[in-house]
Amino acid sequence: MTIHPRQPADPGDSVFEGFPVNERRRQLLSHIDRAFAGVTLGDGVSLHESEVIDNDGTDEERRVAREPDEKTDWRRLVDHPDLTAYFGPGYDGLSFLDAAGVRFHLPACLSRVVRDFDNHDDELSGMFASLCWLLTRSDQYNRGRLAILGDEQRACVRECLVLFREALASNDRELDRAIDYWSKPASD
Repeated sequence: MTIHPRQPADPGDSVFEGFPVNERRRQLLSHIDRAFAGVTLGDGVSLHESEVIDNDGTDEERRVAREPDEKTDWRRLVDHPDLTAYFGPGYDGLSFLDAAGVRFHLPACLSRVVRDFDNHDDELSGMFASLCWLLTRSDQYNRGRLAILGDEQRACVRECLVLFREALASNDRELDRAIDYWSKPASD
């Protein structure tokens, strides 16, 4: 999938990385960038490794899939064509990430969705749905993977969910419960 830079829709829009983004979204993108600055993958599950896990691959297949993946700067993943493909319906790669993998890939996914929210691309819409699923699920496994996030990172997640709820004009109780959950400090 090729991403084509768009021009600002109107003179009141700001441009972030060549894409039109209103001031609120620009500030949210900057907040994500600051909150997740310096986050690396470490030994966490990588982008392509998640597909191997989904397909019950071997340890060797996981190692081979992981080798070329980005591990040090999540910002390089924001426009990676496989980000939306692997973390959307069909692959559901977000389900196969461990805590470190979630912490590393989450800011790239959030940045991509916040920046391109008005784009009605099927893959982006699928990643948006998978991301909402990840961030609104309250089961023990999912909350355990998300517990790795610090307070500033949690605040970013909350701000993103508020933006999504407002943009969708949604009165979804699950989304409201998630916003409440992400409003609490990490230690709670």
